[in-house]
Amino acid sequence: MKADRYFYSAAAAVFLALMLIGFHPFYTHGTGVAGRRIDPAIFPLVAVHGIATAAWLVLFLVQSLLISVRNRRLHMRLGWSAVAIGLTILCTGSMVAIRSVQVSPPILFFGMPYARFLLVMLTEIALFTLFLAAGILLRKRPEIHRPMMLLAALTILAGATVRIPALYIVFGNTGWMGLFGAVFSLGALLLIIRWALNRRFDPWFAAGYAFWVVAYIASTSLAFTDTWSRLAAQILKL
Repeated sequence: MKADRYFYSAAAAVFLALMLIGFHPFYTHGTGVAGRRIDPAIFPLVAVHGIATAAWLVLFLVQSLLISVRNRRLHMRLGWSAVAIGLTILCTGSMVAIRSVQVSPPILFFGMPYARFLLVMLTEIALFTLFLAAGILLRKRPEIHRPMMLLAALTILAGATVRIPALYIVFGNTGWMGLFGAVFSLGALLLIIRWALNRRFDPWFAAGYAFWVVAYIASTSLAFTDTWSRLAAQILKL
């Protein structure tokens, strides 16, 4: 059980490291994927979203460490800050997704026209919100709360892994495999490690992981439908 307590701290540290590696160009030069210049019209919004995302992963690490050292009182006091950070990610993430498509020239992103990639970005924000809400509402049930918060962090990690060129060698740089292969593999590895530590299957983690994978892959397929084209056109008019 002691090893299990440190499982979440170790996972959070890996998440934070991946974020720092992936977003290093943004932190040092203010650039996006492949060195693309971020439109000045949306740069402040992108910066706020980036700060909120970083704050979430830092908070996840701190909260996990507090549980590791059995400081539940401080853990609970800091817990409500997740609501404020989560709402910031929800609002700024949705706005960044829409505005980035509106101001960007027609480009392909991992083999997808950027306007179609909008569905993937909105799906990411929706899943983050869903897992966060489940984790907060079920905070008194640790067997559900912990995997939900872990999955919330995983849902926003793809933004960092797609910015790590070394991963293209393994997962490529097109389609859902290029977009999510790294985070799907990381999630599966964490599920296996947790199983080994507890000597039992974690149904909540497994169910959330399966839902997350299906939703992300489905979004990359539904993005190419005529229905999404019409809906995206209406969204981009906002």
